[in-house]
Amino acid sequence: MQFFIIVLIVCLVLFLYRIYHLGNDDYVLIKKNISLEEIFNSVILVSLFSLLTSRIFYVVLNPLPAFHSPLGFLLFPYFPGLSATGAVVGGAGVLFVYSRYRKFPIGRIFDFFSISFLFVLPFGFLGYFLLSGEVTVGALVKLVIFSVILFFTNIYLYPKASALEIKDGTISMLFMIFFSLVSLLGAAIDHPGKNYFLTHRENFILLAFLITSVILFLKQEITGRVTFKNGK
Repeated sequence: MQFFIIVLIVCLVLFLYRIYHLGNDDYVLIKKNISLEEIFNSVILVSLFSLLTSRIFYVVLNPLPAFHSPLGFLLFPYFPGLSATGAVVGGAGVLFVYSRYRKFPIGRIFDFFSISFLFVLPFGFLGYFLLSGEVTVGALVKLVIFSVILFFTNIYLYPKASALEIKDGTISMLFMIFFSLVSLLGAAIDHPGKNYFLTHRENFILLAFLITSVILFLKQEITGRVTFKNGK
């Protein structure tokens, strides 16, 4: 139990550190008079909802007898089980609603959260390996690919976003696309065959999330090109 909580706390601290690094003196946030305290408040809110939706997804997708009681559902350190898909889907939904309510620049905030989540993912995987003692080929593949995506984002995409060479929101949509693809790939490696795909409902959630992310990405790119042509 203690180790599980420590892993979550370490991930939250690392997330906050990366958000601080990205948001500190950011000209867009300064222009809109958005303080780091407001961003940190959104991190705490989104983190709590992400934890809740992560647990709900896991319990719904894995209806074990231990989860049937309220204590079994709430005491996740004693009855471990969290869904990364649930965390991303739930977190994205809450962040969108909260950003609209607070009038945050949604694209930029989503980019910051996506980069920070990518920063935390490798540590989360390592914590899971140590906690569960289970290291699958699919999980290792996901760890490697997400680490490569993190490196590419930091050295290429984020500098371009900072220089306004790509639109706000591009990084977050690319993250959601690759998160879905890599998650599906990891599941296919560990459980090959269409039977597992058809019987495991999380795959359909990931597929729907992937399709939605691709549509939003294409819509933004098309809109951006039209705006550029009209402006030109």
